[in-house]
Amino acid sequence: MLADLGVRFTIVRPLPKTYIDGVALHVNRSPMIALTLRYDRIDAFWFTLMHEIAHIVAKHTQIHLDALYDRADEDEDAQEEETHRMARAWLLDSAALADFVKEAGPYFAESRIRRFAASQRRHPGIVLGCLQHDGHVDYKILRRLLVKVSPYLRDWIDAPKGHTG
Repeated sequence: MLADLGVRFTIVRPLPKTYIDGVALHVNRSPMIALTLRYDRIDAFWFTLMHEIAHIVAKHTQIHLDALYDRADEDEDAQEEETHRMARAWLLDSAALADFVKEAGPYFAESRIRRFAASQRRHPGIVLGCLQHDGHVDYKILRRLLVKVSPYLRDWIDAPKGHTG
């Protein structure tokens, strides 16, 4: 779908001693997104992808090297805050999530997370990632919902140079 919209997409292996999750840039005036899968989890993959797409949609023209899981929120600039909001809104309806938190919290059973995720047509790992990020669920809880995405992306990760998927 990204290619149909003129967006180049690739996955690169994380470089040692770097903390980059995703990159949005323009190559020959065409937008490009690169993800590293530094955190090989479904929540991290989808949030990072949506975040990088948000940079393109918001017409941010400079290169964005994003270490999304290592930054303090108060250190973010206006563009990063904007792209975080956009990515989050695309992943889950904020009003529905707020209602779910109010109804299901403070103890979130896996079955309730799965039902809510199904009602939102999202993977339960995405819901769990949002709940963890917001401080509703400890990061040690329900890790089995945070499935790895690399098995589904093997052709992208191990592709020879020039492969476009």
